[in-house]
Amino acid sequence: MDVALIDIDGTITAPIRNKDFAVSPLEHLLRLMTQSEYVSQEAALAKIRQVGDIETSCIFKLLAPLGISAELYWNVLQQDVKAGMIIPEDAVFFIKALKGKNIKLFSATTNSRMATLLKLSVGGLGDINGSPYFDGYFGGDSFADPLGKWSPEFFPSILKAGRFDPERTLMIGDDPARDMLPALQAGIAHVAIIDRHQTENILHKGGVIFINSLEFLYHMLEPVPRHIQEMGGAKPS
Repeated sequence: MDVALIDIDGTITAPIRNKDFAVSPLEHLLRLMTQSEYVSQEAALAKIRQVGDIETSCIFKLLAPLGISAELYWNVLQQDVKAGMIIPEDAVFFIKALKGKNIKLFSATTNSRMATLLKLSVGGLGDINGSPYFDGYFGGDSFADPLGKWSPEFFPSILKAGRFDPERTLMIGDDPARDMLPALQAGIAHVAIIDRHQTENILHKGGVIFINSLEFLYHMLEPVPRHIQEMGGAKPS
């Protein structure tokens, strides 16, 4: 395989409290606006809705027309999310080492690109400008579908947008219902599910790999010859 799609929550990250964010990203934005503009939250929310659809758009895309600094908003969110999760060592190893096998890595998650980068930043894997380890990002806002990742078209849309060969694509997640089944239904030939509480290191069930560490998956993957990697698909933003 030459393309890996990877979920974020529970696959790369591990929670240390009930919620990733103690305060939702939207609530953080509302607080910034009420503090800087001296308006009510209702008025701030109305202004946000005037500049974009908060159901299908990443909030970061709405900051410029709202006059809110992306760096300020990033710092507020980062401080919150760092208290809510960690990135286990096996995930850090996997993401950093995968480039050595010439396998392209893309997110496939409910998180937008910026939310993905926020969470990656917890483990030093990304920052506000991007991540050197990812070739692109497919988030819940990627296809303007209110259902996001939960849409039955999410994985088919990824394959089409990236021009990925499903026979040479691997989906990595932690939820059989949300990651494994939709990927298989889209025709993705290879799926790995991580459960860090699983007793066995590696299990094979119905053509799916079940692992308790991403390090084991890394060592199972064959390097892709450079000339094949250079023939890969598009690079989504």
